[in-house]
Amino acid sequence: MSLRPYQNEFIAATLGALVEFDRVLGVAATGAGKTVMAGEIVRRALPIGPVLFLADAKELVRQAADKLTTWSGVVATVEMASEQAQPGDQLVVATTQSIARRLEKWPADYFGLIIIDEAHRNTLGAQAQAVLGHFGKAQVIGITATPFRSDKQQLGTYFQTIADVDCGLVRLIREGYLSKITIKSVPAGIDLKGVGTRAGDFREDELGAAIEPHIGTLARIVAEHAAGRRMVSFLPLRETSRKFVAACNALGLRAVHVDGEDREGLTRFRSGEFDIISNASLLTTGWDEPSVDCVGVFRPTKSHTLYSQMVGRGTRIHPGKTDLLLLDPLYLADSGLGLIRPSRLIAKTKEEAEDMDKAIEEGMEIDLFEVQERAQADREKRMRQKLDESAKRKFRTVDAIEFALSIGDDALASYEPEAAWEMDAPSQKQRETLEKNGFDPDRVNTRGLASQIMDRIFTRRSYGLASPKQLKWLIRMGHPSAATATFEEASDFLGQKFGAKNKAA
Repeated sequence: MSLRPYQNEFIAATLGALVEFDRVLGVAATGAGKTVMAGEIVRRALPIGPVLFLADAKELVRQAADKLTTWSGVVATVEMASEQAQPGDQLVVATTQSIARRLEKWPADYFGLIIIDEAHRNTLGAQAQAVLGHFGKAQVIGITATPFRSDKQQLGTYFQTIADVDCGLVRLIREGYLSKITIKSVPAGIDLKGVGTRAGDFREDELGAAIEPHIGTLARIVAEHAAGRRMVSFLPLRETSRKFVAACNALGLRAVHVDGEDREGLTRFRSGEFDIISNASLLTTGWDEPSVDCVGVFRPTKSHTLYSQMVGRGTRIHPGKTDLLLLDPLYLADSGLGLIRPSRLIAKTKEEAEDMDKAIEEGMEIDLFEVQERAQADREKRMRQKLDESAKRKFRTVDAIEFALSIGDDALASYEPEAAWEMDAPSQKQRETLEKNGFDPDRVNTRGLASQIMDRIFTRRSYGLASPKQLKWLIRMGHPSAATATFEEASDFLGQKFGAKNKAA
């Protein structure tokens, strides 16, 4: 067994961060092989002490235990329901709920490392905090798939840092490890306004009631936009899935329903007898059929984890497969409901997601990266407008946002702290460096922002580019290419401008 390059990078960055910090968050997309990466981390950590792996759901425990055993070479024992792990076991896989109820049998200093799967759902709750508090001396690695900044900010209240490595969906698709994603948004007429919430997501029974009158519409959407595709569809209830299959078959499509009690369709779909396989929740995890090139998310959700798992059933690469078509039903009254949309697969902020959703809703088939590029173009347009406005204001010091806009740095302009250390106040040394470069240190209120600004300052200095102070005046004086002007060019330009002013005076 061998690791992919990005997996090696993830492992090195995560373990490297543990040298300085005790609580590290790693971000890796669904399909990146998170359990494999966790298995290699376990293999390297076991000589130091026993490892606890916390799964988010009972359905994932057995799957995780098998993979971790295979990779690490140590048999994982399970702590869940009637299965009991014991002190002396070197690798324990458990649901957070199970081990939280059995803490009394575990010495507080037993585990050297705890790995938390789906960390954004499995870290901050009362039971998870009870477990982490009990094993307070253990180092902790959290793994999450969400790229959303607000999710990472929330986790930053517990994790001290985020591993500096990119294992996101964009990279995995660009490097050919996952299939590219094409999105097709089609109005379905389904109103979610009256659907209630339970345990942070839509109530499945009420979703079923809202969707059932529109089953025929969903089947026609598939017939029109996904004919000839190998498709998996997700619906909120077994009964709605069965009715959807019946509606598809009535249109001449070849569809089959599967659930925990009726799995025969799995084999028949794999053999090619059916083109569409439909379910409620059976196939969200632990089912891989790389030939699937269409996913119908007809089960709206507020859970990024669930949404990513559903889409992930179609992101594997396969011979002859050109893309994954993601059918995105446009629901009525979804604004403000917290509904997860395709944009959340790669968007980092709410603003970016909203821009991407506008591009998606134009109704055409559109590549996910093209959606991102259109959203980026919209943001850059707004950035230029902000820069024009800020250039008219007279700052005695360099403004951080103006500096970011002047060099076209969207990441810096929209920066918000995520990890715990980033949220701290700037150090005295950072304040002195910022002030020396023309910034008002009192207007840079976090250590993370100070670090980001200083990175840009030192990078620009290494390339011989204009300083932040020079940039401010180059823009004000109308230099045609302020962001790329060298230090010497800026000095000459400003010298001539100020010289001309002095002569006129």
